[in-house]
Amino acid sequence: MRSMLTRRGALTLGGLALPLPSLAQGSFPDKPIRIIVPFPPGGGTDNQARAFADALSREMPQRVIVDNRAGAGGNIGVDAAARSPADGYTLLATGPNIINTRYLIRDTPFRWERDFDTLGLMFSSPNVLVVHPSVPARSVPEFIAYARANPGKLNFASAGAGGSIHLSGELFMSMTGTQMVHVPYRGDALARADLTNGNVQVMFNTLVTSVEPIRVGHWRGLAVTGDTRAKTLPELPTVSEAGVPGFSVLSWMGLFAPKGIPAEAVARIREGFDKVFASAANRAEFEQKFSVDNIPSSPAQHLAFMQAEERKWAPILSRFQPA
Repeated sequence: MRSMLTRRGALTLGGLALPLPSLAQGSFPDKPIRIIVPFPPGGGTDNQARAFADALSREMPQRVIVDNRAGAGGNIGVDAAARSPADGYTLLATGPNIINTRYLIRDTPFRWERDFDTLGLMFSSPNVLVVHPSVPARSVPEFIAYARANPGKLNFASAGAGGSIHLSGELFMSMTGTQMVHVPYRGDALARADLTNGNVQVMFNTLVTSVEPIRVGHWRGLAVTGDTRAKTLPELPTVSEAGVPGFSVLSWMGLFAPKGIPAEAVARIREGFDKVFASAANRAEFEQKFSVDNIPSSPAQHLAFMQAEERKWAPILSRFQPA
């Protein structure tokens, strides 16, 4: 009995047209998934993304790998993700820079709400206001007084324009009437090195990478930027309780995909995502290694969070002239 394929992909058998099953249906993923991290290896974002990728790999039929695309305050990596095929095989793990760099860098080519789908929040943590020991301040009020007496003489480092480290400094200056010079680096590892060397004097650094330098005396910790004290540095007050009421900045990480990825891919990624955070062992590992709070959310909750963050920061950042 003769059979053949028609142009529409149906199999004819004895004159009857029989539809073929879709080869793609149910097959995602059939190759490794790449998560772009828009910062260099060794920083807080990179380390957290790698731990998440390792955990997600254990829940998926294919490996999940991290691809570092650093530069321009995270813009290079975010733009690379935005331009990638919307097939589910390229994802993005990043934080506040995806919202805020449009206000700080001229002609930013992407818009998070236009170019990305939100897949879920993963982690959050406060930053730590730290100073080089040469700064003669041992509390937030003393630091404010010193900064006011020396406008423009303190340099504060960040991992790049638009991230939570940078935003912490901008909000602090806005709320305290102080003036410091922002020095952006290509990642927080380089910024931390220059703070240790005294080339910059101030940083609102990530919590996890602040603990050891504070304990060995390389830096002096003054306060944390969250709403509550940090478990790993309980002796430090929040900036708000130390004299700047209402001050609150959290570093967070979300998972994104180029706009319009197939529903099948979203469902499969979310299935793995939910399994990662359903594991008590994974949650404990993330908290212990990175001093983060696990904040897994739905795509809709992630989207609402992003919209709220934009409303919070736009009035502060819109006064900047993009570089």
